[in-house]
Amino acid sequence: MKMIKTFVLPVLFLLAVVTVNAQRIYYSEPDRDDLRSLKFEVLGKYGGNYLVYKNIRSRHFISVYDAEMKQKDKVELDFIPDRAINVDVFSNPEHSMVIYQYQKKNVVYCMGVKIDGNGKKIGEPLELDTTEVSIFSDNKIYSTIISDDKQKLMVFKMKNKQRDDFHIQTLLLSHNLMPIRRGAFNYSLENSRESIADFYLDNEGNFLFSHVSRPGQREYINEAKLVMLPVYDDTIRSFKLTLDKVFLDELRIKVDNSNGRYILTSLYSKSRRGNVDGLFTAFVNKSFTGQDIEKAIEFDDDFRALAKGENSSRYAFNDYFLKHIIVKKDGGVLITGENTYGSSRGSNYNRWDNPWMWGNSFYPGRYYGWNPYNNWGWGGYGGWNSPYGWNSPQQTRYYTDNVMVISLDKEGSLQWDNVLAKSQFDDNSDNLLSYQIMNSGAELLFLYNEWSRRSPLLNAQSLDPNGRINKEPPLKSLDKGFEFMIRFGKQVSAREMIVPCIIRNSFSFARIEF
Repeated sequence: MKMIKTFVLPVLFLLAVVTVNAQRIYYSEPDRDDLRSLKFEVLGKYGGNYLVYKNIRSRHFISVYDAEMKQKDKVELDFIPDRAINVDVFSNPEHSMVIYQYQKKNVVYCMGVKIDGNGKKIGEPLELDTTEVSIFSDNKIYSTIISDDKQKLMVFKMKNKQRDDFHIQTLLLSHNLMPIRRGAFNYSLENSRESIADFYLDNEGNFLFSHVSRPGQREYINEAKLVMLPVYDDTIRSFKLTLDKVFLDELRIKVDNSNGRYILTSLYSKSRRGNVDGLFTAFVNKSFTGQDIEKAIEFDDDFRALAKGENSSRYAFNDYFLKHIIVKKDGGVLITGENTYGSSRGSNYNRWDNPWMWGNSFYPGRYYGWNPYNNWGWGGYGGWNSPYGWNSPQQTRYYTDNVMVISLDKEGSLQWDNVLAKSQFDDNSDNLLSYQIMNSGAELLFLYNEWSRRSPLLNAQSLDPNGRINKEPPLKSLDKGFEFMIRFGKQVSAREMIVPCIIRNSFSFARIEF
């Protein structure tokens, strides 16, 4: 996405501005399968077909819908074993890909297959890798990530030699699941206060992750570096950030593929466990040579007053978490963050209680599998065991309020900031909360639910390239009873989004045409 003259995503949409008044919504027939066991992923649009992956207990399907969301076919992926350990699905403009793992005796198999625009497999499943495991090992071995241009995938696994010593093996694949290169390297952490996370694959096939250190448990990051395994090398490179007088909370990686740079960003504090003071951003050249750009932008009083919600200005950003990092065509970046917190029987869950804060926990064991969809609660599979909130046996109320939007230029300097005002809460589930972005090429449309007479109704606010926010009229064609799980929606073309919905304890998908 972007700002300044047009918004730009990894896929560039340059059509007319989205006009909320002109939208149409089509709903699929309600699916009465067991919602508590349902997982799903919107794959995308292929010709006149719209594909959605569904997993219900041990069964896996591709539902194929037409433009009016009538189900044309429901293809069972019967090649996936009943006791599959894990299934990941990815898509690109040509086809979708299913990567799955299963165990047979003491061997874990990692398999891959392509899916065409009719939901049917293309050829037979391919054996990508195998791993022998002991009876006491965790058998979720493999993790899979995809590049922004959807042309490369990487399957990787990490083996604990000792608690903080890892042997990491990688397999780089083309979008057709053909092997490009296998790699391997050893990586060590000095102590339990260090961790690695936020694994990323750039369009060239370079493998990236962050290595951070905290001075104590549940304290902000005081040391950080970016680590890279080059696509045709088994010698890793690293770039250490200066972090001059700033402490970071969650360091996020984004690749600026067009300008050959890596972007690292985080909210920061001036003290080890203080209030959030501002936004830290670093730009590192892909070659890891030369001077990086590091900027710490302190939030001013006006921005704090807009963002604070029920908090005082001093604590305005303490419940904000970064959500979208959007590279602009000119090398700048647009960053959003959402005010997210919860409560249970009068006890509020703040930043320090939030499990997202502390990265991946490396536990002793022979192998470790990383789940890229469970770190920050955005993207990846939708489902009823939401990774977005806190687990509690008591009744929990989830809140997602204002959204901050910050635009930086290519040097990391502030261009503008603004706050999209909203207030959302729900009990025992956060599936109807938060927002999704629709990119028209000329503006961004923030879609989210507002509660009216105890029912959530889909609303929108637009953001133009100069940071101006406008409240749009309520969307039309909102049939009574359909509740939108908007944060799991996926834009499938310049003017279309597929969004999962709930309707009277059943499940449906809606196609919104702008």
